[in-house]
Amino acid sequence: MTQLNTRVQAATTLAQPDPYRPRLTVTALADIRRFEQTPLSDRRLPDSTYELLRLARDRAPEAPALHYFTSGDELARSVTITHAQMFGRITQTANLLHSLGLGPDDVIGVLMPVTPESQYAIWGSEATGIACPVNWMLEPEIIAALLRNAGAKAVIAYGPDPDIEAWNKAMLVRRELHDVKHWIKAGGGKASEEGIFDLDASVDRFDDEALDSGRVFSPQDTASMFHTGGTTGTPKLALHTHGNEVSMAWVSAMQIDVQPEDVRVCGVPMFHVTGVLTNCLMPLARGASVVLLTSSGWRDPSVIRNLWQIVDHFGVTALGMVPSVVNMALNIPIGDADISSLKAASCGTAPLSVAVAEAFEQKTGAMIFEGYGLTEGTALSATNPRYGQRRIGSIGLPMAYQEMKVVKVAAGHIQRECEPGEPGIVVVRGPNVFSGYLNPEQNKSIWFEGGWFNTGDLGYVDEDGYFWLTGRAKDLIIRGGNNIDPRMIEEALYRHPEVFDAAAVGLPDAHAGELPVAYIALKPGSTFPLGRIKHYAYEVIPERAAVPKQFYLVDAIPKTAVGKIQKNTLRSDAVLRAQRQMLAEVNADTPVPLVDIRIEDRGDQGILSTLVLPATLSNEDREIAVATIGKAFSTLTIKYAVVYE
Repeated sequence: MTQLNTRVQAATTLAQPDPYRPRLTVTALADIRRFEQTPLSDRRLPDSTYELLRLARDRAPEAPALHYFTSGDELARSVTITHAQMFGRITQTANLLHSLGLGPDDVIGVLMPVTPESQYAIWGSEATGIACPVNWMLEPEIIAALLRNAGAKAVIAYGPDPDIEAWNKAMLVRRELHDVKHWIKAGGGKASEEGIFDLDASVDRFDDEALDSGRVFSPQDTASMFHTGGTTGTPKLALHTHGNEVSMAWVSAMQIDVQPEDVRVCGVPMFHVTGVLTNCLMPLARGASVVLLTSSGWRDPSVIRNLWQIVDHFGVTALGMVPSVVNMALNIPIGDADISSLKAASCGTAPLSVAVAEAFEQKTGAMIFEGYGLTEGTALSATNPRYGQRRIGSIGLPMAYQEMKVVKVAAGHIQRECEPGEPGIVVVRGPNVFSGYLNPEQNKSIWFEGGWFNTGDLGYVDEDGYFWLTGRAKDLIIRGGNNIDPRMIEEALYRHPEVFDAAAVGLPDAHAGELPVAYIALKPGSTFPLGRIKHYAYEVIPERAAVPKQFYLVDAIPKTAVGKIQKNTLRSDAVLRAQRQMLAEVNADTPVPLVDIRIEDRGDQGILSTLVLPATLSNEDREIAVATIGKAFSTLTIKYAVVYE
């Protein structure tokens, strides 16, 4: 049985009438108080995700677990799967895998979209061995590298399906992966390839109540491998134990106050910890239900245009979104849809504009809660309190039983904890935090003394304990929830014979949070057209989301004295370009008499933009100019100031 780490604040602290601490409902408090009042040796949770889901099944077997529809235009054709049916299918899937000779140490690759079959495949794989969800939208060579590095012995893939590439990609890499002994089709149409095991056609002959393996779980057993970062040729695979995932689901559900009658949505891909763990495992473990937003999730246009009808049809109580989805939702008329069931929405992956959050809450009546998590922290480490005070733009307070702080680092060691408002590196530890990457070489320099994990994120804590992020030391570009490693873009561009130097950074974007942009310096004397480089990039960059939105041709990429690219300079330039474009879009109606824009990269404290206006402006003209700037930058999370000179 899993014993939670009790180094952090106890639930009794959470229950105190402090506006800056999360407050829980009577039901959740009763559960946590019972937990806290038991002897330390008896503070136990299930040892595995399989047992966690069994408990949910036992509480209400006929309650809905999954709702699924193939098109937002045809909600009447949706299907509902109960907790008993889902758990039975998970058990049958595990027993099928066991019959193929797979055991606790074997890795099962999972290439699944947002469908019910994804839940059977992932949790059935964890009940048998180690699940390795893979981004099926990547190019085949990267998928092959991920499965090879993971040591996969079997692969479960969705399809064939004309809209989902998972099956075709799996078949393309099949010939390269000789160590994969079993290829299993789940969902979709009939496969024509020989030697393929059809899960749907075979699973009914297996027991749906108990594991044929008789497996006895330990919370230290590895449950899954999730790939992190932007998927380069040698991606990192983060190992999660059953204890990590069980404690994450239990603690976050209690703190966020997930009730059995809740209906939550999942539109995040089934290779991302947010989709698998936060959107699915957490509510399912509490007996709630999850609406799977078609196989394409939030990328499906029929989902976006029918969002409010979906809320109405299923009685959705909580939406899990990223900033780009929040922005799109603001442009969808509610019409005659009844969205009174909607109580809350969560938003992560990038800071949310205050103006956007307020507009969403005014439109829907539902509050938005921002949070923070990472693959290495099993999806969730902090959130704004469900019933306490929210601070838009902040990632909130640490989850119960999690520790989180901001520190100053020197020579690879923590020097001291930062004072309130003082920027530094965000570090975490607790029962959610993984034990390391699969490749031991990648575990160097990720830990500080005391078991603190270096997130690589920059931020500060305010006087009331709320955390605020100001940047990322890892230079990742986060586009609508997709983590993009700039090296993947740069390495692809470097291969072009006319490119001398290249660098990629994130450009602030109102909808996606960030968009990748590329700075390119051609070889001396080259007059190669930029348009052809753009076409080349689209052909060679293996992930579509990573293809730069803009390409900037420069004479030279700025470097430090030791030859490192000055990405802070490029990020500042990207912000300048974005802000000038935003102002240009509103200047046609009310021109801003702009003298200059000064961009200052303040390191740990983020970027500050200072807009210089003429000192001779009248008070009335100043008010008009400031209002116009506010309108132009309403969805921008970069801090800015206005001065008159």
